[in-house]
Amino acid sequence: MTDNQRKSNPKWKTRRLVPTRLRPGDIVGVRGKGLLRWLSEHLLKPRTDRVHFFLIGDYIPWDDDYVILESIGKGIAVGRLSFYDPDDLEVYRVPLSHDPGVYSVNDRLRAMVAAELTKVGRARYDYILYIQMVIGALQLLVTGHLPPYSPAQLPYGRNKAYICTEAANYGWRAVGHPIIRPGEVPTPAGYKQAEMDGKIRKIYPVERR
Repeated sequence: MTDNQRKSNPKWKTRRLVPTRLRPGDIVGVRGKGLLRWLSEHLLKPRTDRVHFFLIGDYIPWDDDYVILESIGKGIAVGRLSFYDPDDLEVYRVPLSHDPGVYSVNDRLRAMVAAELTKVGRARYDYILYIQMVIGALQLLVTGHLPPYSPAQLPYGRNKAYICTEAANYGWRAVGHPIIRPGEVPTPAGYKQAEMDGKIRKIYPVERR
């Protein structure tokens, strides 16, 4: 998206995306469409309409944009938040200490999250994990267990490839704050569970009361 396209697009509103500026390490969930959304809402629990997750990196002041780090079909990739329609996004933040004395430590930790993900910046996309999950779901089905399934019920073996939910979790796991429960397959449902458990909190959109 060029500057002219961005200015002419009424939906492009990075600075107005949230009341306060996003921070490195913030997690973004993208609303799904079609089959992927149906699978996320009906085959896994807790149910969610999010299907893709990525991390926020540095702010780009001259373009009023943000660097993002995500895993897509070709593997770990660097992009920009403006690639996405803000109406399809939810932004989550990992709540760290509110003690003013450790604010600088928290900011450094958040910056480290995105930097840690660059350590696997040449990793492939983990298509094999989808096959493992499908096989696991079929095994549950033939043994009489009907969906929706929790992430803990599905098989998971870590390797050197990453799907989007693994990549977003990687940085936080590397600094000692995993979003997904250890040993569980990273799925959109896992992020919904993390929100329910208070590991992450939604900062956009702000729910009106």
